[in-house]
Amino acid sequence: MRQDEIKLEKPLFYNNTFALRFEIGSPAIGVWANRERRQFNEEYFKTALERAQHIFNTAFTASDEISIAYQLFSDGRRKIKKKCYILQQIQIEKHKEISFSEHRELYSENLNYKCEHWRRATMSGLTIEDINIHNILLALINTDFGSRQPSIGGECYFINHTKDLVLNLYDDRGMDVVAPKRETLLPLYNIHNEWILNHDRELIDEVFSQI
Repeated sequence: MRQDEIKLEKPLFYNNTFALRFEIGSPAIGVWANRERRQFNEEYFKTALERAQHIFNTAFTASDEISIAYQLFSDGRRKIKKKCYILQQIQIEKHKEISFSEHRELYSENLNYKCEHWRRATMSGLTIEDINIHNILLALINTDFGSRQPSIGGECYFINHTKDLVLNLYDDRGMDVVAPKRETLLPLYNIHNEWILNHDRELIDEVFSQI
């Protein structure tokens, strides 16, 4: 799969023909143990991480060739530093590649000034053993909760070049997985069917439940 075959822009689910959307955080468990005291329900975050990890493990295997694209909005001054948390979770060695790029084609309707754009760091030539998946998924789940660490701002896309799919855990609520071909996503649809987001289930079933 070419790096540009799927546009790395949220929401992946609504921007692609063949797409799955999973519910990661369970509303039945709930975020808060005590909302008035701002006490989190740790079971909620534990379950969310377990779900995210299970889906990731189905989508990515040890021998798959992987890239990770991390991007954030910049007003011209904000940059992605090599010491940022997500890059610290990836073993970048001599045979691996890391590239930095700027993009104005992403969310272009929201770019009001010439200096505004999206900065992207792409780490290529990776396998699972090069990545601390647990830490990255946990940080993405924590992204909307400033008091919980680790936490990552911006967007993170896992690209599987072997299976031709892209995975985006957008926050504690959900995860999108997309691919150019329906058959690529069928194993995920069948194995993790119970976690498909009910809000989009009818649309997803129309595409994937057909024999």
